[in-house]
Amino acid sequence: MPLPLDVEQPSDAPLRVALEPARNAIASMYLLMDHQEMPGVHGWIPQTRSLFSLEETDRHRLVIMGFFYAILPGDGWASFPAYLDHLANSDPLAIRQKLLDGYAKVCGEKAGQTIIQVDWQEVLVSADQYVGFLEKNFPSKSVDPDLEALAYRYVVDPPALKKLLVDHLRWVWDTYLAAEWMRVRPILQDSVRAFEKIDFRGMDRLEATRLVIGRELPETKWMNFLEQAERITFIPNAHIGPYTKILSAINSLGIVFGARQPDNSEVRIPDLDRAELVVRLSALADDTRLRILQMVSENQEMRSQEIMEALGLSQPTTSRYLTQLTATGYLQERRSNTAKVYVLNPQRIELTLKAVAAFLIGKK
Repeated sequence: MPLPLDVEQPSDAPLRVALEPARNAIASMYLLMDHQEMPGVHGWIPQTRSLFSLEETDRHRLVIMGFFYAILPGDGWASFPAYLDHLANSDPLAIRQKLLDGYAKVCGEKAGQTIIQVDWQEVLVSADQYVGFLEKNFPSKSVDPDLEALAYRYVVDPPALKKLLVDHLRWVWDTYLAAEWMRVRPILQDSVRAFEKIDFRGMDRLEATRLVIGRELPETKWMNFLEQAERITFIPNAHIGPYTKILSAINSLGIVFGARQPDNSEVRIPDLDRAELVVRLSALADDTRLRILQMVSENQEMRSQEIMEALGLSQPTTSRYLTQLTATGYLQERRSNTAKVYVLNPQRIELTLKAVAAFLIGKK
């Protein structure tokens, strides 16, 4: 069980920072599936993933990608084992319905509604119908037809679905994540305590999110998520590095961010400062990423296609580099017609250098 926090906001606060062990664990498990698309995540992620056998890797991807909405916890679980016990005692049909409700919520958001009615009897009539439904309602990069066809076999067999999810999640927790959680929990608690000293009541939701995450965010990408949620919980995670992950449930939005403390905090916490510096400096510790920053600075702004051609990179490689540089705040992204345009954020670079000096030699 997690240690009690010294400071805790009411659970019904519309904006709050919380440890959220169950959602925290699911966020780390998600990274174990998708870390190659997210350079700069904590080293525990690729190291642990390398220990998976091919069969374990495929099963993990099936569980996380194929049944994400079924395994996503709601607010307030005291520990991940407590959530697992709840899942193990749940009705298999209720677990499947949770998955389907998650898909209906996504369809509703596309239609400008909270949730819509879906004829699941028709969708579940065959694997082709099921995969076709997902391809119609989700971005193509998010749907693996072969994986979803395999997922369909479990969707139409709820007891088998429940056994797969409970057994796999318990295996990941017992084998890898439980010991890691004990290691990282103190620093996550420090992050929660630091942010709980902030009064969010005078801020709008976008302003509060920027403060917690520590960088600018494009309004168009975030406003719908922030405005529609009744409650927003910011969840510090030890593995996600510079990225954020949205864990959305009905009326509740979880925003997972790399564990840190407020920039203007009067009392600095060395472990948190060091963790954030590692994230920021890792983005600079690569010749190609430095060249990208230099080119963008010299040209004032560049499109991703121009960067790709100038350096002779593939589109996926360029995308990974730009994702890390924007996640750490060194580049800022905007849309120009249909293309993404990148500009340098010199203030972020200056703050990083000052943070290194402050950490190592006490200069601010």
